[in-house]
Amino acid sequence: MATDPDVLAALQAAHNLEATASEKWHKQEHAFKDGQSRYPKLGRWFDRRHKEAYQRQHDIRKRIMRLGGTVETELGDTSYTDDVEDAFTAACDLLDELTEAWRAVRDAAKAAGDVETKEWLHGTMKDIQDVYKAGEAKQQQLKDLGLPLFLHKHSKTH
Repeated sequence: MATDPDVLAALQAAHNLEATASEKWHKQEHAFKDGQSRYPKLGRWFDRRHKEAYQRQHDIRKRIMRLGGTVETELGDTSYTDDVEDAFTAACDLLDELTEAWRAVRDAAKAAGDVETKEWLHGTMKDIQDVYKAGEAKQQQLKDLGLPLFLHKHSKTH
């Protein structure tokens, strides 16, 4: 049975978004670790997100190739900021987009009767939602503590 083109298109869209997220969060990590303002703990939070997105991108690439598709990579907005609040808002916005992209893969696989791809997806959307909750928690912590205390808490290296 040939792979449904809608499944491949949805996988490609998710791949592009994961590549964008990985690059964006990698830049954001370095902005907080090596930029004008140094917040190593915030940098590590974005480093973990970068590595997670890169791993998902890698997994999608393998899946597309296994299904006989060709992988192209088109990056979206990979900008970063020195503003902590804007960085977490952008991270949560991107996680929303990732959730939708993975949902589109699931829906395309379901419509095509592609049980194997649906099983392969198991857990990925929950992982993204967990990261989203962690980003929201950071945003709430920023709101509760205020910027000066939040930054002080995240500038420590231990």
